[in-house]
Amino acid sequence: MFKWNQHKSYLQIVTFLFSTLLFSQSDVKLSSFFLTPLTHNPAYAGSYEGISITSLYTSQWVGFDGAPKTLFFNAHGTFFGPNTGIGVEVMHDEIGVTTDTKFLGNYAYHLQLNENWRLALGIKAGAVWYSVDYNKLRIQNPNEFNNFEGTLTSINPNLGTGIYLHNKDFYLGFGVPNILNSTYIDSYNTTLANSRPNYYFSSGYKFNLQDDISLQPSVLFRMVKGAPLSALFAGTLNWQDKMYGSLNLDLNATAGGFVGIRFAEKFLLGYSYDSSINKFSGSNGGIHSFFLNIRLEDFWQRERCGCYTF
Repeated sequence: MFKWNQHKSYLQIVTFLFSTLLFSQSDVKLSSFFLTPLTHNPAYAGSYEGISITSLYTSQWVGFDGAPKTLFFNAHGTFFGPNTGIGVEVMHDEIGVTTDTKFLGNYAYHLQLNENWRLALGIKAGAVWYSVDYNKLRIQNPNEFNNFEGTLTSINPNLGTGIYLHNKDFYLGFGVPNILNSTYIDSYNTTLANSRPNYYFSSGYKFNLQDDISLQPSVLFRMVKGAPLSALFAGTLNWQDKMYGSLNLDLNATAGGFVGIRFAEKFLLGYSYDSSINKFSGSNGGIHSFFLNIRLEDFWQRERCGCYTF
């Protein structure tokens, strides 16, 4: 029979591998999804009439060792003409002993369907660095598992696409950030994780309550093979494009809110907090997100997209 410390070692490794497999099947999900629309749809690039630069840091499941931490950076705008959108993204995600880093470019072409409607077609391409640091594993007797040492890094291509229909008050989008199936293996050809395509459907409508106040309900659905349908909802108040407040809901997972203040015309600082509403609600400190957006003026004088343009 195995000794207890051997049982514990096997249990830790199996738990690690299982959690890694589950994690890598799905993209990072944020309840404040409206803050980073370029992440799940490349056709969003250039939907803002100027240049928009966004940074977002989020810490999830506060209080757990190895809890997810994610840093987003993206910038997009219109270049070479009023119908051409270009954007770049960097995303670094940490969970447990794994890190996932993406460097991506986005291109979108915006078609003027009529006086009110525009349709954008987009593509996303880049590379993904997936790493596992075995040195962070707590193994009781390291001599029993000589294969589990050092850091393993795997590089895979990323290719995505999307479509975006909008006018000044409404938007409807479909995006697949990565259409490729990727397999991450170690030096012994052991499969550590599999990455599967995530399919996103998004929509929202802006209601003008008064001349200087608007309310925008929005929704994001995510589908991925092997996982249940994910539905996220948000309702955002906007006062004079200077103050923002929203209530956010990820069904069966989290509920929370976001507040943001724009100053000096170009800068927006924001913070969101989400709390678990499932059986884990008493076991973690929630999700904290810090947001910074910089907007530069429009050169082409285009009609702004009805979506909140971050």
